[in-house]
Amino acid sequence: MKGARFWAMWAFALAAVVVIHKLLGSQSAFPDVLVHPVREPVDAFAYWLPETFRFILKPLSEGIRYCLEQTDLFFLWLPWPVIVLGVFFATYWAGGLRLSLFCAGALVFMGLIGLWDVSVVTVTMMTISVLVTVLIGLPVGILAARNDRLEVVVRPVLDAMQTLPTFVYLVPVMLLFGIGATSAVIATIVYAVPPVIRLTNLGIRQVSHEAIEVARSFGSTDRQLLFKVQLPMARPTIMMGVNQTVMMALAMVVFVALIGGGGLGYEIWAAMRRLQIGRSLEGGLAVVLLAMVLDRIGYALSRIEPGSAGSGDYRHSRSGFRASAQQFVENVLRAARHLSHLLAKCIGALLAPLADMFNHGSGARLRRFLLAHSFALGSASSLILVLLLDGRLLEFSDFPRDWRLGIRRPVDDAVGWMNINLAFITTPLRNAIYIYGLGPVREMLNWLPWPALVFGIAGIAWRVAGWRIALLTVGSFAFIGMVGMWGPTMITISQLIVALTLSVCIAVPLGVLASRSDRIDMMLRPVLDTMQTLPAFVYFPLVIMLFRIGELSGIIATVIYAIPPAVRLTNLGIREVPAEAVEAARSCGSTVRQVLFKVQIPMALPSVMMGVNQTTMMALAMVAYAALIGAQGLGAEVLASIGRFQVGRGFEAGMSIVLLAVIADRITQAWAKRQARSMGLSLAH
Repeated sequence: MKGARFWAMWAFALAAVVVIHKLLGSQSAFPDVLVHPVREPVDAFAYWLPETFRFILKPLSEGIRYCLEQTDLFFLWLPWPVIVLGVFFATYWAGGLRLSLFCAGALVFMGLIGLWDVSVVTVTMMTISVLVTVLIGLPVGILAARNDRLEVVVRPVLDAMQTLPTFVYLVPVMLLFGIGATSAVIATIVYAVPPVIRLTNLGIRQVSHEAIEVARSFGSTDRQLLFKVQLPMARPTIMMGVNQTVMMALAMVVFVALIGGGGLGYEIWAAMRRLQIGRSLEGGLAVVLLAMVLDRIGYALSRIEPGSAGSGDYRHSRSGFRASAQQFVENVLRAARHLSHLLAKCIGALLAPLADMFNHGSGARLRRFLLAHSFALGSASSLILVLLLDGRLLEFSDFPRDWRLGIRRPVDDAVGWMNINLAFITTPLRNAIYIYGLGPVREMLNWLPWPALVFGIAGIAWRVAGWRIALLTVGSFAFIGMVGMWGPTMITISQLIVALTLSVCIAVPLGVLASRSDRIDMMLRPVLDTMQTLPAFVYFPLVIMLFRIGELSGIIATVIYAIPPAVRLTNLGIREVPAEAVEAARSCGSTVRQVLFKVQIPMALPSVMMGVNQTTMMALAMVAYAALIGAQGLGAEVLASIGRFQVGRGFEAGMSIVLLAVIADRITQAWAKRQARSMGLSLAH
């Protein structure tokens, strides 16, 4: 009753504000008198900073550029068979035959679709970025783990770095380091460094106190404790952080192309601008394969036990891997290993007498060393042999142009066919979303007086999350209006409302169906895994293929990207409803429909709301990305600020997105917690 009274008073207050505002004839948008943009001081600071610290920034930029150029030259000089075989041998050592075949096949596929050189450039940029990121992140994570005060300072900085939209990094980095690959590397480092810091800190803090006390009881110093106990025991967690850093760095591939980064990102971006769907799809597939390769390698490295590398034990679990082609490869590798053992024995036998002249027994140690490292020696010998043959006979430096998989033309033909023959589906769907969704929502937001909107959302926040979040809501919208981003924010909110409505209307029924049928659950699981694994920009060519460039394409891409968490958590919540509650409802004569709507969904509501929370955050993450395919609002403001070097404008739009994300996150999380508490109380009674 108390809740009903509050909502009645809330609705009456909003209606009174709307009536008074309309009678006074005031404008619905934020008043121009209160607008005081901060872009000028931000721009002034952004131009002052690079000039003042030019003596540091220029050498740093030149050093990164030199490393990139030399690494590019080296890898582009290497023959492609050497790179493929090198990756094959390295991944076989790290994770077994299945991983090595997949990684080598992925590299060959990149060459077959004509993207070998740009893939090499992307890998080079990734390598430099991740290397610098790890060199920065590991020490910071170690210091944060050993100093609680530093962790308190670092944590909000990392939260801000992970909350800010990707595009917001690009403008200041571009002003500090100019346009080019150097800025791309710096932006990637800033975006990708939080995971390695967080997980290094977490891994060291999770080392058991017993192990630390045992090491100290033996007289270990702090340095010995760190390098002999804590880092080795935290190694799996740290490697997971490095793996996440690699994935986040790869997610920046397309966006750093906007500030001069080359490679696959530029290939995809240029193709999307020219509506070359086949070309952009090829680039997207190459990025996905590269992400899968790096993810599998990082996972395999994290599972290697300390001290096992280089020990000669390369036996891996290959259960279920008995096909004839795979067995053939195993036999070839076994024969190569035997040959390398024989070569090592011969070299050891020849060098033993000479070694005995200097030090008795060193020949035996040499033979043992060669035998223990026979795989590494055999792999290196094979690579050197291929390199020598390439220089003298084969001339395989460039990937053969005659080896091509024709993907672009069939995809472009399919796009043309779908635009013509599927228009009877896509056109009504596009019109329905605009006529019954986006249009009315936007008109309502533009008609609604700004005080009613602000205090209406603040009232919801107060009731659901408390007065602190209500104050945060008022302050956030005040900042948005003050900096002149009220209009773009209303456009973005209208897009989010439509996208979230569609996402929930699709995801919740799918989650319910998956919870009631194991077969549907098994069918949906790989689809959801794929949707959550693919980078966001991979959806863009597919959406453009069907709906063309425009605002509605951005909404549809957001829906596709944001659906999986709500489906998964709805399915999980219903499956975790106690069987006793379901049986009790059935024993009282409830039908299947009544059990679902009166028992299962109400009891699963906390999990469903957490899925809505995650879907909301993923939809907000797509605000800036969707601007690449024609979406308007705050994302378009950020994108325009990049093209015009306007740091202040990018800061205003980026902070507006961050504030919207914070408000949505706090309200939806508080709502989920309230539902969980109320459900716990009802079960207790």
